[in-house]
Amino acid sequence: MWVEHPSPEGCAAPLGRATLHLSLHTDYGLRLVMHLTLAERGAWVATPAVAQRFDISVHHLQKIAQTLVRAGVVEARQGRSGGVRLARDAREIRLGRLVADLEGVGTVVDCKRDPCPLMGRCRLKWAFDAAEQAFFLELDRLTLADVVAGPTAAALRALFRAEPGDGGATPDTPVPTDPTPGN
Repeated sequence: MWVEHPSPEGCAAPLGRATLHLSLHTDYGLRLVMHLTLAERGAWVATPAVAQRFDISVHHLQKIAQTLVRAGVVEARQGRSGGVRLARDAREIRLGRLVADLEGVGTVVDCKRDPCPLMGRCRLKWAFDAAEQAFFLELDRLTLADVVAGPTAAALRALFRAEPGDGGATPDTPVPTDPTPGN
């Protein structure tokens, strides 16, 4: 996860102009669990079918599924009748915790990567960790069920009903701009 300031003002740029990026691992993991939220309760969903619909490598999606298994979000079963499914109700899965499980915590600044000579004595790491924590807490206001409701659910259903390769026609329902549940 990183923040990019596309303007010469850098950090002084208005917040509306800064962009936050999550890893593809997190993006694909969120897509997978959003789809699993709509699957028939208790049904095993084959990862190759999900990978095909989202145009993701099957191998990559299976690695992501393993991350979600380790986090206790998804269950996996091998074999012909195997696949993945949510390990618990989508109303119990907090979005912030889910993103933290996929993205990793404390990853905004990695002081150990090139060992930084300031490691352990620099407040910059502390500031970024505090901002990251606030980000996850804000996301925790929503559950997986909240983000899949409404137009998102309709778009996912349309995508998985469509023929492979046609892009899955999605409904023209506008996406609400207020992320508060029920609004």
